[in-house]
Order: sequence, then structure tokens, then C-alpha cells
Amino acid sequence: MVLIDLINNNGTHFSPNSWRVRMALAHKGLAFEVRDIGFMDVPTLHPQGEKVTIPTLVHGEKWVTDSWAIVRYLDEAFPNTPRLTGTGAETALLQFFQNWAQTTIHAGLARLIMQDLHRSLLPTDQAYFRESRERIFKMSIEEVQAGREERVAAFLKSLQPMRQSLQAQPFLGGTQPSYADYLAFGGFQWARISSPFAVLNADDVVHTWFERCLDLYDGLGRQDAAA
Repeated sequence: MVLIDLINNNGTHFSPNSWRVRMALAHKGLAFEVRDIGFMDVPTLHPQGEKVTIPTLVHGEKWVTDSWAIVRYLDEAFPNTPRLTGTGAETALLQFFQNWAQTTIHAGLARLIMQDLHRSLLPTDQAYFRESRERIFKMSIEEVQAGREERVAAFLKSLQPMRQSLQAQPFLGGTQPSYADYLAFGGFQWARISSPFAVLNADDVVHTWFERCLDLYDGLGRQDAAA
């Protein structure tokens, strides 16, 4: 299996959605290789010209794109390994948490690290990234990040649902990590690799949980250095 992933100017992998998949593969004990690309390589990736996004997993002749589709595929293709997504109501709840992670963790972090993230990218990717993100936010990436020192407290407050769960157990999944943990982990790993800005306070239970996640699977998360 080959995981196609984005790389930045420091040679580190920063995509939060790719980190979900990396942790999921490790959770299942599956071996994989990584193919490093930049944003500008994405449109020409598929040999038949089909549209793909990052992350994309190539397994033999099978191309699977989008992190949710990948983990669902892994559960189907490797049924004798630990499951990630469950079935029925369990899957629906996990999708709800994924939506919460996207709209609270990812969106909140984006407003704290956007300019740093731009600086960290490959030079060939920076113009595309600036234009596409400024179109989304309807302001410059400098304006998106401005005032983060005053705004970070509101972001930390938004994490209270995570905090309440983690005060009672080491992982969002309970005593052992689950895909819910990887969904949340991806965002914080994105910030750790892309920006020197300290988002989490050292005495926060979310920080303790994040450090615990970094240590999983022989320190997989620490193999890519912090900014």
C-alpha cells in the first residue's frame, strides 16, 4: 500500500486528514509506503486522470481518496484487523464527531496558524495556497492569523467537550485509542508541524492527551518534527 501525502518545505507531512489515515493504518498494524507530493502535483496524480484528493491510498490497482473512504475501505479489505468505523449508529456518531472535529478543531486552528502554514509550504505551492485560502476566508492569510494571541482563549474554550471526556479516561475512545482520537489528533498535529505557535497549555488535559497520542505506535507522530 502507498499513502500519497503532502510534504512541506521542511520535509515534514502536515496534512491533518493524512495523519488520520497514518494513525488508522498503524492501529490496524498495516505496512505502507509514503509517496511525497506538493499541492501542485495533485491534479496529475491519477494515471487515468480521475480526480483525487489528499490523502489517497493506492492498494494494488485500487485508488481510494478521502480519509473517511480510506478508513471504511481498510475495515472492509482487512476485516481481521482492529476495526476503525464500526457499524450502524456507532458509525453515524463517529461521522458526527468527524464533522465536529472539522468545524471546531480544524477551523479553529486554521485561524491561528494560517500565515505560518503558508510560510512552511514548498515555494511552488505557496501562490496556489494563498489564492485558494484567501478566496475561502475572503481576507488575506495575514488577516486570518492576526490577533491570534487574543483569540486562542476562545478556541481553547471550544474544546471543553473533549476536555470533559479526557478528564475521565486517557483517550476519547476510552482506555484505548480509537478513530475518534485520530480525527482530533490530525488537527493538532497539523498545527504542531506547521506553526511554532503554542496552542495548548501544558496543564491542559487536552495537551496531555495529545502527547499521549504522539507516543502511540512507537512514536509515529513524533517522526515528523515540530515547527
